[in-house]
Amino acid sequence: PDLIVQVISKLLEDLVARNDQLPLVPAQVTPFHSSRPPAITVRNYLEDRILKYAGCSEETVILALIYIDQVVQFNPEFVINSLNVHRLLITAIMLASKFFDDVYYNNAYYARVGGISNSEVNSLEMEM
Repeated sequence: PDLIVQVISKLLEDLVARNDQLPLVPAQVTPFHSSRPPAITVRNYLEDRILKYAGCSEETVILALIYIDQVVQFNPEFVINSLNVHRLLITAIMLASKFFDDVYYNNAYYARVGGISNSEVNSLEMEM
């Protein structure tokens, strides 16, 4: 999954860098938005947190990217930026893992891996 992780990380980091230049409109704020960007890069978040501790398959990572794309396709006003990319990623990975992988963890585990609360990951799951 190393090459896939590099490609997806680069894609998301470039998208975030571009979209962070846009003004944040209050109507665009969603439950995925944090009050400030996390200190960890998208690549480190994906490699050092999600893949290291959740151990999902390469296919799951690709499916998660498709889920993220679907969020944007069905919500044209949704802009992926540094305030929401991490929560979007952990939620998409969690859902993709539940759908595709034979073995996956419970929501509380993904919440710990992602650095968010269990109630928040449950809410984000329903939102996605």
